[in-house]
Order: sequence, then C-alpha cells, then structure tokens
Amino acid sequence: MDRLQRLRRFGLFTAGVAVSAGGIAFITRAALGTSPLSSLPFVLSLITPPSVGVYTFAFNLLFLAAEAVLRRTFTRMQALQIPFTLLFSVSIDLFMWLIPTQLHGPYPMKVLYLLVGCGLLGLGVTLEVLGDVIMLPGEALVRAISQKSHVPFHRVKVLFDSTLTLIAAVAALLAFGRLNGVKEGTLVAALAVGPLVNVYTRCLGPSLRRWLDAPAV
Repeated sequence: MDRLQRLRRFGLFTAGVAVSAGGIAFITRAALGTSPLSSLPFVLSLITPPSVGVYTFAFNLLFLAAEAVLRRTFTRMQALQIPFTLLFSVSIDLFMWLIPTQLHGPYPMKVLYLLVGCGLLGLGVTLEVLGDVIMLPGEALVRAISQKSHVPFHRVKVLFDSTLTLIAAVAALLAFGRLNGVKEGTLVAALAVGPLVNVYTRCLGPSLRRWLDAPAV
C-alpha cells in the first residue's frame, strides 16, 4: 500500500467516523432512544452534567484499555484509536448541538429523524469498514473478544450491545422510574443498521475499493 492509498483509507475512515456521529445524533434527537452502543453514555448524560460525547470518549477509553489487557499489548495502531475516538465524541456533541430535538415534536417527525439517523449510521459504519485501517475501541474490543473466545464477531457484537443497553435501561429505571433514553428507536437502530451496511457495501463497495486501491498517477 503506497502513501496515497493509505491517505485515502484514513480519509475514508475519518469521513465514516463523522457520518456515524451524525447518525447517532439524529437517532438521539428523535427522542425515541439512541443506538445500542450509545445507550449507556446517553442515559448517563441525562442523569449527570457531562455530555453524551464526554461519556462516549470515557467509555471508549475503557474499551481500549480492556482490549489492551485482553491482547496483552498496546500497539501504535491501537494508540491511533484515541484521536479518532476524540473526533467521534466531539462530533457527536457538535451534531447534538446543531440538530434540534424532537422531544415534544410530532411522532412522524420523530420517525423521520430516526430513519435519517439509521441511514447515516449505516453509511458511516460502511465507510469505516471499507477504509480498513483501524476500528473504534468498541468494535475493536468486540473483535478481540471474538478472536480470544473463538465466538463469531456478530454474536459477540450482539451480546456486547445488548449488555450495554440492559445496563442503560437499569440506570434509567433507577434514575427516572422509566426508560428514558432506551425506547423503540434503540431496537429499530439495532435491527436496521446491520442490513443497511450490507446494502451500502453492495452499492458503494466496488467503486470505493477501486478508488482506494488505485495507484498514484
């Protein structure tokens, strides 16, 4: 891989991180819950002053530390997860500030926000995967657990996301007596993003891979 190809891949991954953050913000601003991976940071941001982006950064650092412990190593590529995690977290807060909430809006508008958010999150994840350089800490930890346990990645991913969502639901019930931050939108996001990634990959994958692998002229 030459320097230009590497720059393209990191550029595509960076775009994917930003688009994913926008998708999470739209899902969250729909006021129908949020994505499973963001459910615990979001619920905690409703309970305490730090923003969802701050909690996202903190949890991702914990995931990165857990991955390092599990692998018993900390490489330069793992260290690169930190600035991208910071970009991801700051982007979530920025988009949350830019996008108006639909907390008291009509239900059809909530659904529209949710669908836009799922579409953006699916696209962002697709770009991150096609970039194929590093992973954000949450997915990297899931991959490490999968490799160490010899359990397929998608099964570990479902268990990982479900555990975070369950903890978020318990925290919401204890704090509010109801499921603030964990609602039908969380389930929709969990079910929709994976198939959307498959669709985007089929549609965009061939052309993007040709562009990524094209040699410098």
